[in-house]
Amino acid sequence: MLKPMAAKSDIQREALDLPARERIELVVKLWGSLAPDEVPVPDWQRDLIRERLAALDRVLPEARSVP
Repeated sequence: MLKPMAAKSDIQREALDLPARERIELVVKLWGSLAPDEVPVPDWQRDLIRERLAALDRVLPEARSVP
């Protein structure tokens, strides 16, 4: 017999009652279950990434490596 589906609010309440370590593990599993195209990236973040990549292109190749 199938177990009845818990309501979203019940799941959230149970998740918030977990100890911190278990909540972190849950977040990691949930985040890992997302496909890249399911994660929204705001325009301001895309612009920032483009700016940083452009700045990196202006740096001398030997200065690009990070120790």
